Amino acid sequence: MNNNQVKQLLDECEAELNAIVALILGIGDGAKPTPYVKKYAVIRATGAIESGFKKIIADRVDKDSHAQLKNFVKKKIRNSSCNPKLDMIVSMLADFDSRWQARFEEKIALSDKPSLKGALSRLVNARNSFAHGGPDELPIEETVECFRFGRSILEHLDATVHEEYEVLTDSGEDTRGT
Repeated sequence: MNNNQVKQLLDECEAELNAIVALILGIGDGAKPTPYVKKYAVIRATGAIESGFKKIIADRVDKDSHAQLKNFVKKKIRNSSCNPKLDMIVSMLADFDSRWQARFEEKIALSDKPSLKGALSRLVNARNSFAHGGPDELPIEETVECFRFGRSILEHLDATVHEEYEVLTDSGEDTRGT
């Protein structure tokens, strides 16, 4: 992964999820704190994926940009709140570069799109249900699996925005750019 800060964020989240699995195994699925720990795991996993996808795009767009663009990216991406669903990631990519969108969608299609999309949707739906007083609770194993699918999506996203693309200059000259 090119974005080391996102890699670190995901590594820390995965380690925490593994610790939660061990905790639940130790205290038992029927213990009173278990439902709260499971809900925390969903919030933690979803939050890490949301922060990661926004940081990957924002950091790439911010690179070598002028102050006005950095301010726009800060307001519209970094400080925004959005559910990390696959369609949202694709839409945000399309807002910046249709080549990013097309290449990302190609990578996702080759990596079992229904499973990847479903995993993010399950995490987001469980988080939203919990946040709004609903009963949804994912088993911890499913939360970990969904997080790993989400991590895979972010790895594809990171690779996509760091690929070289052909750039046409004002004079019509072909150059290589990122």
